[in-house]
Amino acid sequence: MTSFSKLLGWPLFLLTIVFSIPLSPAQTSTQPIPAQYPNVLNIKGSPQQPDDRTVFSFSDMGAWFSYALPDQAKYYGSFSGPFLMTQGNGVWTSPCLSQMELYNPATGETYSFENAKNHYSLSLPGRLRQGFELERPGVSLQVELIFASSRTAMMHIQIRPLEGTPDLLLGIRWKGYSLLQGLSFGKTENSIQLRFADSPHIGAISCSEKHPSIRYASKEQYQLAFEGNDISAPGGWQLALTHSICFDANEWALEKPLLDAILADPQKHLQLNDQRWTKMLGDLLPQKMPADQHRLAVKCLETLVTNWRSPAGFLKHEGLFPSYNYEWFHGFWAWDSWKHAVALAKVHPELAQNQILAMFDFQNPRGMIADCVYRDTVIEQHNWRNSKPSLAAWAAWKVFEKTADTAFLRALYPRLVRYHQWWYSDRDHDQNGLCEYGSTDGSVEAAKWESGMDNAVRFDEVEIVQNKDSAWSLKQESVDLNAYLYAEKRFLSRICDVIGEEAAAQKYREASDKLKEDIRRVFFDSESGWFYDVQLESKEHVKVMGPEGWIPLWAEIATPKQAKAVARNMLDTSQFATYIPFPTLAANHPQFSPQNGYWRGPVWLDQAYFAMEGLQNYGYKKDASRLKLQLIERLEGLKEGEAPIRENYHPLTGKGLEARHFSWSAALLLLMMWGDDY
Repeated sequence: MTSFSKLLGWPLFLLTIVFSIPLSPAQTSTQPIPAQYPNVLNIKGSPQQPDDRTVFSFSDMGAWFSYALPDQAKYYGSFSGPFLMTQGNGVWTSPCLSQMELYNPATGETYSFENAKNHYSLSLPGRLRQGFELERPGVSLQVELIFASSRTAMMHIQIRPLEGTPDLLLGIRWKGYSLLQGLSFGKTENSIQLRFADSPHIGAISCSEKHPSIRYASKEQYQLAFEGNDISAPGGWQLALTHSICFDANEWALEKPLLDAILADPQKHLQLNDQRWTKMLGDLLPQKMPADQHRLAVKCLETLVTNWRSPAGFLKHEGLFPSYNYEWFHGFWAWDSWKHAVALAKVHPELAQNQILAMFDFQNPRGMIADCVYRDTVIEQHNWRNSKPSLAAWAAWKVFEKTADTAFLRALYPRLVRYHQWWYSDRDHDQNGLCEYGSTDGSVEAAKWESGMDNAVRFDEVEIVQNKDSAWSLKQESVDLNAYLYAEKRFLSRICDVIGEEAAAQKYREASDKLKEDIRRVFFDSESGWFYDVQLESKEHVKVMGPEGWIPLWAEIATPKQAKAVARNMLDTSQFATYIPFPTLAANHPQFSPQNGYWRGPVWLDQAYFAMEGLQNYGYKKDASRLKLQLIERLEGLKEGEAPIRENYHPLTGKGLEARHFSWSAALLLLMMWGDDY
């Protein structure tokens, strides 16, 4: 069990549990969440330890907490968690912090959910839902959980009598305890206070229903109850229970009026949730997308949404974690952010813009963008040792194509320029216009990280050289980096055209034309038909065939003859056209190691996407379509099962590898499935 004292440094939060007055039948929502996509992801479990990573969860609207459906009958009618997500970590507060019970106020008899009939438990787009019948006392229940804001989750409970049930008064109570040592429950006049030992954090459990009975609140647990309500009234008995989690008292002051509005009209917020998700699903599923891919597309969207975090701490804009489920991915990464934004632009353009801005909030005076940043730095520091491949202008342009927001482009443009120039000032050792990956601390490790392909075989023998203060380069000019920089120049020229910077647009076009010729001449090996990195001093090719070799096709740099040679290798089943196509190292390479190789063989879906786009750019559309379908059909558990989307995949079996619920995999799968509908 994790000691809560280890969580010192977390910001203040308030946990408030509130109930609404009964609702009339006219307030019932008439716009349900699409029921054709149940249980796309397995979000069921009852964690017994704070650090249990085997139970997956659901969140929405950028909340920093999440829930699961219980898999133990004693927790039916309630929800597992919440799971609190913080910088570099995350913990379950409880198997069920608010466990619901029904009872007879006159006799004290408790009605067990373990004997429920017709029980169902569903995760649906935008909500969790449970339903069941209790023969004794003769009622049916439906319980749903949605997020009404980034700080408030609402649980809506509806209790109705079964046919033939006489008039009945029911009591309802919630009880809870924490898995976190150092957290205790204190009693006030109208609420329960959460107290954290050796910490300024506070919380409250309170209710809007008149005259709750707070049975007890001790160091270990609490219980509050309502003595009785007539469920035979039209519409039965409907309650809204909310969990609000805020980082400090200022946030709580802002959230409280919204919370009051939620409690005054819970049905309105159910309807708003329906409308928001119906709109996103409509944008997600274009008519041309094959129907048998819809479920996977919904899985991608749910993955992205659950990784969505709202502004907090050092993070001034909303964005996505790579994976909430992996403890060291609780921050924003630059390379990931650019890819997330491109996919989000179609279903949530505002979030896409903010994902880009979130990283530029951390741009330093030299123009550098940090590799990764966090809400706080208690557990993990922002990583300024390296940046990541430059795809920011690509992301900005793709978002603009969906929004036509010239103000966004105009505001972002000078920051994009500074970032682009930074590569040439800090990562071009011999100032020949061809850049290298590098680091700020002189370490080879961080320089490899800057490539995004941390342990790629092409970097096994590389050394590093200093350019100037806090600027080091690998002694290797990388073809993918320079191809990305070429693409950046082209996108910057388009941005300049839109915002009226005609002279700058022409400058970028001229610079891109020169860089294109340099890439064709320096990095291509005609004998093997591949683009390779080049050693800085000897100018010899680093002859390791990896995905960097097809990035010039994605960027439309290669000549038709060069593209034909590269495509021949890409379509070779002994190299890259494997069972799951486009591994990160040619399958016939001696160091091909897909099971535990990370960037030495597994398929990463961003590189697979660039490969397919590259093939299409040069007329290999049928091959690209065939390999795309092959990939989508064969990835483990994605189309039909409830398996999560993984960080990467085994190219020979389709088995999912590394982190679960991985955002950029979801984003790039969507781009593949959308195709021309993007």
